[in-house]
Amino acid sequence: MAWRAALVQPAALAGLTVAATLIAAAVAIALFLRGRCNVTAETRRLARMVLIVLIAGAATELTGVATLWRPVYGLHIVMNALFAGVTLGAVVAAWRILPGVLAMPSRAALADANHRLETLNAELEGRVEARTRELAEAKERFEAALSGSRISVATQDRDLHYRWIHNPPLGLAPEAMMGRTDDDILDAAAAAHMRTVKVGVINAGQPASTEIETQDRQRGRVWLRVHVSPYCPGGRAPEGVTLVVVDITDERRRAEMLEHVTQALAEANARFDTALAGSNITMFRQDRDLRYTWMHNPPLGMTAEDFLGRDDEAALPEATARVVIPLKRRVLETAEPERAEVSIKIGDGLHWFDLRIEPFHERGRIAGVMCVAIDITGQKEYQQQLKVVMRELTHRSKNLLAVVQGIARQTAQTVDDMPAFVDRFGARLQALARAHDILVDESWRGASIDELVASQLGHVMETSGDRLDEGGTRVMLKPEAAQNVALALHELATNAAKYGALSTADGRIAVRWGVRATETAAERGQIFEITWKEQGGPPVEEPRRKGFGRMMIERLVPRAIDGTSELVFDPEGIRWTLRFPTEYLTDDGKGSNSGRT
Repeated sequence: MAWRAALVQPAALAGLTVAATLIAAAVAIALFLRGRCNVTAETRRLARMVLIVLIAGAATELTGVATLWRPVYGLHIVMNALFAGVTLGAVVAAWRILPGVLAMPSRAALADANHRLETLNAELEGRVEARTRELAEAKERFEAALSGSRISVATQDRDLHYRWIHNPPLGLAPEAMMGRTDDDILDAAAAAHMRTVKVGVINAGQPASTEIETQDRQRGRVWLRVHVSPYCPGGRAPEGVTLVVVDITDERRRAEMLEHVTQALAEANARFDTALAGSNITMFRQDRDLRYTWMHNPPLGMTAEDFLGRDDEAALPEATARVVIPLKRRVLETAEPERAEVSIKIGDGLHWFDLRIEPFHERGRIAGVMCVAIDITGQKEYQQQLKVVMRELTHRSKNLLAVVQGIARQTAQTVDDMPAFVDRFGARLQALARAHDILVDESWRGASIDELVASQLGHVMETSGDRLDEGGTRVMLKPEAAQNVALALHELATNAAKYGALSTADGRIAVRWGVRATETAAERGQIFEITWKEQGGPPVEEPRRKGFGRMMIERLVPRAIDGTSELVFDPEGIRWTLRFPTEYLTDDGKGSNSGRT
């Protein structure tokens, strides 16, 4: 078949244009498949089939153009057959995947889906932003809560390196703990203990709590309570531990202080109990109805059970209750303390108490009264005895003044000049004073005769030497007898020193005393007798003139104690005997022998 020359050129141009168009479409599809990785598998297969059909069609058109100049009709027929086969195969394949392709959304559907997706994405972003804001606020609250406390929170990996920490303990900074272990932070003992606990938590997957003691650079010794939980992200096996550390140093120190105070209080109470147990102090508490609720160291002869649960009307004698009840009620009303002296009959005796009443407060209100009662019975008795003693002292003082006045008057009558009066009167007052010293030492109960002899002779001789021979029954003279016997002994000793046995080197004095029976008409029953005998001195002659000393020995002293006196001027030495009733002796006036020979 021959083409007209005028048609060849247009036919060739048309064929080349079709081929170029098909090739351009194929290239576009190839570039599309290469640039769109998210195309579905069905779409990708369909696009590849179309690509093959386009390439086959372009090849068929090019062979058709070639037949315009060369008779390659056989090749053209083959290319047409190939194109037909490829097209048929593509149609068959497309038919199979046509449902999937038809199911693909349209442009409008894609736009609608995209709009819904954008809306959903906006909502999701809003929720994420809200949750992020809530998380930030929660974190701020968490950090604010921990920043003012002694609570620390941290996480550690399986190797127990710190990976995160907030509000670190021990005054450390977070960066000083990150990546480090307890061995770098705690004492050796505390670190070893914590390692054991944390490894146990990781292995067992169960939380545990413990307490440790370690050192703080600024505060010294501190205590930490540590709660260890397994860190299991996503529910997987433990990848480390989470720690909550509470600084309990203040709590422990308060506990130690409380223990110390409790112990000190127990010791104080023990000392208090010991002190009160041996004292005459009673303490007790009563409620607002004045029922006894507590009592310590009850009065001697009574027990706490005599009072507890009872009021004053039931526990005390009526007379005592009438005194104390108004006082206690006044304390409850005014909250002002009261004090009084009250008496109570215990057994057969009357006891006096100094009662102090104070308001007892409980929870800010007056719940009753607290009382302290001090047994002042002994003090009352002492005061009564003191009154008796003062009356007796007044009486004795008057008697003493009378004696002194008598001594002064009689001394003045027997001397001619003032120096002699002063000397003799002073010596006699000294004798009286020495007797009073003995009486004071014996609380004015009396004076022993041997002490009187030693005191009155001691100022003129050595009483421990062999010049004094004294002795007799141990006798206590009543104060009045002691004073008079002392004055008589003083006069005898003074005379012996000046004129008698003590005026020579070989002189001796014998003083004997005792209680004996007598049946004379003038003296019946028992009498006390004291004798004075001198020897070894100058020959004795009875003086012509009776002085005050002789008057005292013979008359004044015996008369004062209802006795008799005998003074003998023996040439070998003066002898003197004084006898008076035993009523002038104290109750223990008779006793064992005393004195010295």
